[in-house]
Amino acid sequence: MTVEPISFDLLRVGHCTHPECVAMRGGRFKSIEFPALVGLLRHPALGYVLYDTGYSRHFWEATRTFPECLYRMITPPALPPEEELIHQLEQRNIRPDQIGSIIISHFHADHVAGLRDFPQARFIATRDEFREMRGKGRVARLRGAFLTKLLPDDFESRVSWAEDQPVVDPGLAGFGEAHDLAGDASLLGIPLPGHARSQLGLLFRSGETRKFLIGDACWQVEALERRKLPSRVTKLLFADNRRYAETFFRLADLHRSDPSVTIIPSHCATTWKRHGNSRQVVHA
Repeated sequence: MTVEPISFDLLRVGHCTHPECVAMRGGRFKSIEFPALVGLLRHPALGYVLYDTGYSRHFWEATRTFPECLYRMITPPALPPEEELIHQLEQRNIRPDQIGSIIISHFHADHVAGLRDFPQARFIATRDEFREMRGKGRVARLRGAFLTKLLPDDFESRVSWAEDQPVVDPGLAGFGEAHDLAGDASLLGIPLPGHARSQLGLLFRSGETRKFLIGDACWQVEALERRKLPSRVTKLLFADNRRYAETFFRLADLHRSDPSVTIIPSHCATTWKRHGNSRQVVHA
């Protein structure tokens, strides 16, 4: 078991805009910002670990030509210089080559755009979604929010598949299985299917509480509190709407029943206000 503390910081790496009603039924028609949130951990065995990377300049390079340019036209992103991930790491005296591992929630472009900036990092991802992405044609990949140009050329030689890691009980209501990503039960990868064919949440302990990074299994914590699914238009976007709803309501039940677990969606402005840019100590 891990005895040293793990530090945790939540970073905002750009944002996109959508009408709130898309993310939550009954929400406003007004367009609001959805931040791209990235988890930064320091693990005693794995060193510095990222959960996703948010946006980067590579996103604009990958969407310069048609049809990929449609991605940023439909979902307009922004990345102020001070929010660039490399810049924020430098502010913490962390070099890109010091990032030892990147846990990928799923392969949508706003979660993997910065992978090329970390030449020494090992990746942890789900094989199932990677195979699906590789099996699609160019237009189908775009419709699925995949931009394969964002993946490093040597990605497959640097990736470990979550499905190959030991399965353990996370002790989390509604979630019976987790992948032991670090080999000491300190970092647990929890399957959260629906938004994507497969999606990897990350659970770890922080003092008397646990943090649960859930990617795009929910876009706003308010939606969990109100048990409000996204707009029906998202049925055109999600990989499996039935499984999305199952995952969503399991998270909603957990949020209501267990206040010792802090659920952190990857695009929630409220979560950013509550937990962003904080330096917290995580005890495993």
